[in-house]
Amino acid sequence: MMQETVLCRSLRQVFAGGAYACCALGVLAWPAPARAQEAATGNPIMPRVEITGSSIKRIAREGALPVQVLTAAEIKQSGATSATELIQMQPSMQGFVPASSSVNGGGAGVTTAALHSLPSKYTLVLLDGQRMAPSALGSSQGGGYAVNIESIPLEAVERVEILADGASALYGSDAIAGVVNFILKKDLTKGEMYATYGQPKKNGGAWSSAGITKGWGDLEKDRWNILASYSHEEEERLTALQRDFSARGAFFRFGSGGRQYYFDQRTGNTEPANITFNVRPRGSADTVETSGVAINPYLAANGNCGGPLAGPQGTQCRFNYGATVEDIPGSHRDSGLLKGTLKLNDTTSLWGELVLSSYSMTAQFAPSAQPMGVNTTDRFPQLYARYVQPYLNANNLENPSGEATLGYRSVLIGGRADEYTTDARHFAAGIDGNHFGWTWNASLILSKTKLKDIAAGGYSDYDKLAALVASGAYDPVTGVGAEQLRGALVNGTEFSTTDSKLNTLHAAAQHDMLALPGGMSIVSLGGDYAKTRYQTAYHPTILSGSGYSTQPASSNYPVGGNYGQVPFDAKRDNWGVFTEMLLPVSKTLEATLAGRYDSYGKTDSGYIFERLADASGVRQRLPGGEVGNDFSSATYKVSARWTPLDTVLLRASYGTGFKAPNINDIAGSPTFFGSTAGSYACPFPGSRGCQVGQAQYDLLTGPNGASGDEGLQPEKSKQWTIGGRVEPLAGLSLGLDLWNVRIRNQVLSAGVPEQVGFANPQAYQRLFVNPYPDPAGYTTIGYILAPINGGVANYRGVDWDFSFRHKTRIGDLRAGWTGTYMLKQNYTTTAGGEVQSDLGRFGPDNAVVFRLQSHLNLSLVTGKLTNTLTANYRSGYHDQAYPLDTAIFAVNPDGGIGDSVAFEGLRTASYTTFDWQGKYDFGAFALTAGIKNLFDRDPPLTLQNAGGGNQLGYDARYSDPRGRSFYITGNYRF
Repeated sequence: MMQETVLCRSLRQVFAGGAYACCALGVLAWPAPARAQEAATGNPIMPRVEITGSSIKRIAREGALPVQVLTAAEIKQSGATSATELIQMQPSMQGFVPASSSVNGGGAGVTTAALHSLPSKYTLVLLDGQRMAPSALGSSQGGGYAVNIESIPLEAVERVEILADGASALYGSDAIAGVVNFILKKDLTKGEMYATYGQPKKNGGAWSSAGITKGWGDLEKDRWNILASYSHEEEERLTALQRDFSARGAFFRFGSGGRQYYFDQRTGNTEPANITFNVRPRGSADTVETSGVAINPYLAANGNCGGPLAGPQGTQCRFNYGATVEDIPGSHRDSGLLKGTLKLNDTTSLWGELVLSSYSMTAQFAPSAQPMGVNTTDRFPQLYARYVQPYLNANNLENPSGEATLGYRSVLIGGRADEYTTDARHFAAGIDGNHFGWTWNASLILSKTKLKDIAAGGYSDYDKLAALVASGAYDPVTGVGAEQLRGALVNGTEFSTTDSKLNTLHAAAQHDMLALPGGMSIVSLGGDYAKTRYQTAYHPTILSGSGYSTQPASSNYPVGGNYGQVPFDAKRDNWGVFTEMLLPVSKTLEATLAGRYDSYGKTDSGYIFERLADASGVRQRLPGGEVGNDFSSATYKVSARWTPLDTVLLRASYGTGFKAPNINDIAGSPTFFGSTAGSYACPFPGSRGCQVGQAQYDLLTGPNGASGDEGLQPEKSKQWTIGGRVEPLAGLSLGLDLWNVRIRNQVLSAGVPEQVGFANPQAYQRLFVNPYPDPAGYTTIGYILAPINGGVANYRGVDWDFSFRHKTRIGDLRAGWTGTYMLKQNYTTTAGGEVQSDLGRFGPDNAVVFRLQSHLNLSLVTGKLTNTLTANYRSGYHDQAYPLDTAIFAVNPDGGIGDSVAFEGLRTASYTTFDWQGKYDFGAFALTAGIKNLFDRDPPLTLQNAGGGNQLGYDARYSDPRGRSFYITGNYRF
């Protein structure tokens, strides 16, 4: 047997993947010459495996990149029930999109991975080393596209490799932060089935899953293997009212700095509805200014607000929307894997795999808010006569405009609910060979994701609502006749359908080069070609009536939903070539050089907007064509590892990266975004859209489809790591890496600031839409906040991975401590703008970057029994500040709510939870029981309203609201 040092054995265990590793080069067989050498010498030769972050198959114990490997045993030991839970619990992950973001937070059923607090679009997620079709992210999630990891079946995963280092020199775009590679099971001849059930101590949030995996055919003996896997998972919803810390919603009392305050973000849209209007003394001259009045006739008549979630504030009612949301949306998933390998001969193999996943999440949040105008003539005049006019008469007042607004919310028909379904299909097939000293492969990947948003409750048809109000069948001020609204619900309406397709051809080869003092050098060469397409279609009731997203095509839009949407259809092709060289300079020093060249074509949009030839500034929708720039980018990476002693490994790397502009940053339609913050003189005097004097104009957000210098270019990055691993004692291994990422030329969604554009309208004429039809019905000028390059971002931190193993009289004791400590995180939101940071605080982009995250676990293996205790830690931070007249109020001596006060923000506490798991292996059957959040700790209080979706009182992105939970799992091998 070949002898290994402790360090070599450790590295082998970290990077070993078996003879067939599915990574960037696909499935490559253990080279036949190695098997022949083993047969001749009688000594087993360590198989060459491919490591995430390298295209070269190397002796497993030689790996030196900072790769974290989660084995099948560690995945089970984590207690994770989904790929989302597994990935997002890792200390190196923050800034991701959680499931809670789908509760009116823009998540739309998508969850993501995000390394080192960089937005999700900078972390590349692979399945067996292959790219998957990604999903679009909202602006609150950093924009761009990322793989929905809810579509990855955890039961089919053999291990997960996380490369916490930039890898654009191998993988191309999107890998600036690093790579998460899900390696699927393979070459099994036996079977395994499992079932899990979990239940929190309190109601809500239960989960269950079951699955089976079976393989047939021995690849070495039968020359073929087929593997099939199926799993089903369900998670019960958890509502805000089921947990004390979230049941308080948008209105509660709290203490800070020895003083008591009220947090109040209740809304004036409620049912029974408030009514607001302007008044002045009856008979006043026209020059007398009016003042606003807010009343609630139901409150005045009954002394209450009609339900437990609404309360009086002066003469009106305020609705506690935060208590109506879900902390965890309900979901279910069905997924399967079919994988086959056929050895044509000793040097050539065919393989194919098909992954199917159907995931459904139903997210519920507050009932629809629908302000409704009433007047004395044509808009519900009976409501004005019934409620406004008596108030005016009783108080000797007049309303000069004859208009009022109902602050209405459809409370009595329940909260809005969206069912987000994601159907994913990932097919890959390839051929691997070994001829004339070259190990080569070629593969085809066809990946597709379809995401649907379906109304599942609470949304109503506006025309039907208006008809019920107009006829008197329903009174929104008193709630009388609310049962009639059931007929106006639009449950089952398919609001939108988004298709994402990614088709890829890949080929690569590697060959031994020269014998160097440290061993044989290796070179790899490869290339790929990809076609990407994104399409979004909308239900007719929420389509725009014109080419711009301004107003619905008809008034019949879903109350509480989106409208004025414009279909999206765009595609883009790209190709890349890469090379990598492994150079064993000496027995203790190894260097790796990698380089890649990528080329992207222009984006082909399904339709485009062009300025008319008369130079009026008017734009029209035209048939599709190419928009934006074509571009290319070259990247490289240099890395080295040095082992001066058998127990010491030192490593370092330096490289460049790039991120291609997102397709939806280049193609699409401008969308109404409100009014300018400032008032300006007309930028184009005499044009149709001019307003009188200094005035506010409309803002739009939209793509930047310009070419040349005005168009978007790739983002660029530079990153480095330095670190190593030391094993001073038998069983003790200490690994630590310092890393740094700097991104420049970052795409800024805020675009050219309005004050700059209005000061130089001729220079920025392409950003103006003149005339522009405002949603309110008048003509104005629109200014597009189109994305531009120019941002800068910096990230730096330390990752560590310590482990210890020692045999005692009562069993095998194992300990592990992993963590990430952030040293720097900052960014700019405008070109040349102020440097901002979220590190240890709630930042201006509504995000928090935790300075420290870590996991510490202790395991004791006593015969067939394994006990594991895990501590999970996340540091505290400085919470959101509130200026005067916002959401923080003093407490009066009688305990009531007082005046508004400025509040500098809480010091949100750190969050530590403990998990326990016990496993007994009976042989073919294993039984596992565990407790999550052993001491039933509630999430720490936070006052920010950006923690995922609409949840309040805690940050739903980084804490588990279920509390103490129990689970049991049975595994049977056959």
